[in-house]
Amino acid sequence: MALPLSGMLVCGLWHRWMLMAGFGGWILLGAVHHGRQALQADGESWIRANGRSRVEVEGSVIRLRDREGFLPRALFRINASEANPPALRRVVIAVRDLPDEVKPGDVLRLRGWTAFPAAARNPAEFDRLHWIRSQGLAGELRVDQHEVVAAPRPGMALHRLAWYLRGELRTRIVAGLGDDAAGAVLIRGLVLGDRSDGAEYYGAFRKSGTMHVFAVSGLHVGLVGALAWLLMRVCRVPRSWGLWAVLLVVWMYAFVTGLRPPALRASFMASVFLLGFALRRQPSLGNSLLASLPVVLLLDSYQLAQAGFQLSYTVVGMIILVSPGFYRRLRLVTELDPFLPPVLYTRWQRWGLGARRYVAGLLVVSVAAWLGSMPLIGYHFGIVTPVAVFASMLLVPIVFMILSVALLGVVIGLLAEPLQVGVNQLNALLAEGAYRIAELVVEVPGSHIELHGRGGWSEGMIVFDLWDGDAAIYVGAGEGALIDGGAQDQFRRVVLPALRDAGAAPKSLVLTHPETGHAGGLALALPRYRARQLLLPAEDAGSPAFRELLEQARRLGSTIHPGQEGMRYPLGDGAELEVLRVADRERGSRADDRCMVMRLHWRGWRVLITGDAGFDTEKELLERGLDLSSDLWIMGRHRADYSGILEFVQAVAPSVIIAEEDRYPLSERVPEWWVEAVTGAGVELWRQGETGAVMIAFRESELELRSFRNPRKRLVLAR
Repeated sequence: MALPLSGMLVCGLWHRWMLMAGFGGWILLGAVHHGRQALQADGESWIRANGRSRVEVEGSVIRLRDREGFLPRALFRINASEANPPALRRVVIAVRDLPDEVKPGDVLRLRGWTAFPAAARNPAEFDRLHWIRSQGLAGELRVDQHEVVAAPRPGMALHRLAWYLRGELRTRIVAGLGDDAAGAVLIRGLVLGDRSDGAEYYGAFRKSGTMHVFAVSGLHVGLVGALAWLLMRVCRVPRSWGLWAVLLVVWMYAFVTGLRPPALRASFMASVFLLGFALRRQPSLGNSLLASLPVVLLLDSYQLAQAGFQLSYTVVGMIILVSPGFYRRLRLVTELDPFLPPVLYTRWQRWGLGARRYVAGLLVVSVAAWLGSMPLIGYHFGIVTPVAVFASMLLVPIVFMILSVALLGVVIGLLAEPLQVGVNQLNALLAEGAYRIAELVVEVPGSHIELHGRGGWSEGMIVFDLWDGDAAIYVGAGEGALIDGGAQDQFRRVVLPALRDAGAAPKSLVLTHPETGHAGGLALALPRYRARQLLLPAEDAGSPAFRELLEQARRLGSTIHPGQEGMRYPLGDGAELEVLRVADRERGSRADDRCMVMRLHWRGWRVLITGDAGFDTEKELLERGLDLSSDLWIMGRHRADYSGILEFVQAVAPSVIIAEEDRYPLSERVPEWWVEAVTGAGVELWRQGETGAVMIAFRESELELRSFRNPRKRLVLAR
């Protein structure tokens, strides 16, 4: 605050009134943001101090998502009523489990459980803690009861109308198409920025550097404005009236797409620029960009730390800075003979010149946008896409057509609804064509470069920290082996991003337990990585996830190995998996005991992997008199009884135990008495509730363990 205040005083002394006003604006913004941060900090402290507690709060819905998904459905501002806890008054929280009939502006009384997300627990995992704080939220509320307690807030009337219109538009642009059809999913994403489903389609756009076509921001607002201006010219509307009409159309589009922050930012920028023309003033793109900045940040100062905000302003700024120079270098393409007056151009010359100028302009803007976005996309999303310039030149015109056809279909539907179905079917073909182009572009060698290893591991072994008792382990020996894959949602959210970040594509899959929390992710991994071999704990099981995994393996021709006790299965690079016990249906009194116990041999080190084995399995192995000795023991948690009887610990005699641990339910926590007994025996215990994922490096002379959640926690075992 002292620096802008000093600048304001200096500018006042030098009579630099514009600069003085600018410094004053930053002081005002700093004061507003400081007040918002104080409210957020008080609310966060209360929620963290009370943990998972039941509360009842009153307030109003200020923003909604189309569907409940990985991110919460709504943002909810708690009012200043005395019925609410003092620390939560006027704070904003994320709310889950609200029904579809809730609308923005609804004043509700909510009852539910508070929660505050922990930091990311695995490499490349979406950091919910960072997301919560970057949105200015104090925490989360999982709702089990709600009731309307007052009339909707008048100040939210526009948002309610925008939400209603968005819902109508969402329905109309895909009328006649299957709700889950590829065309419908892509149209909703391309026109409304709705990415609540269809995650399988976004990989191609991500790798081609064109994910921005699914964000209703500057590109979409610009395309809608260009469409409106084209219509004004076709209808021969006077220029002055046409500019006001374009402004109206731009704001209407932002309105019917839900008044989302990216659309508002772009609409503010466009408004400042177009008003210059409308008021017969020389407009400046740079001034328009900077003029919109304080307005946008005063509305929501937390946007400054968000990737979308940074990309919007950086990309537009780069286009303003470098496009004119790039375009001048293309004069040989964009100009005809300078001595030939334009009135003498033939029709073909005019059309050819217009086409060349269009392509040149598209190229220049694509290059400038790529230069501006590349560092931020690499930093935030871990990918560099050299092909993005070419892909954008192909896809942006198609997106323009999809937007145009979608809006045309809505107008036609108002007049003759059956005709709209035909228009939407045509649009679905365009959307699917855009997807196919993205897929083809990605196949070009060097089209995208994943920034591997940003999570601090790229080889060796990683023990993922999943929830609900699920498990996944990756071994980097040879072509890689994935031991369990978690449930399908955990594979998508945690395991897959980490493997992609590390550049890993395991060709061997191993299942320890025929249960959804272990087999579900492998069923997705097998076709994705075209795994050549699959090691199973049993030949048959009733689990749907297990049966799906078997069907995938048979369909793709993967070699299936039912585990055999005493056998060693090579993984490559000298690593072997020794099966100590298979999941025979006749042994083990509980479902969690139906697991395969293995020992990994790699570079002279032995790692015991017991999965979810409990008392029965451990007793059985002890009674058989097997050599269980290992340097490291990766231990799951048995839900029904307990894992890690002390006689078994003594038989394994590990230097380190990595113990799976979840906060809920209590059966998934490591008992404190057991912790004292194990550590008292001289065993180093790594509890994953504290360490998160554990990354292990295998060397001939040492074994190194590192914690993801606590980078300072490191242990080296030497021979």
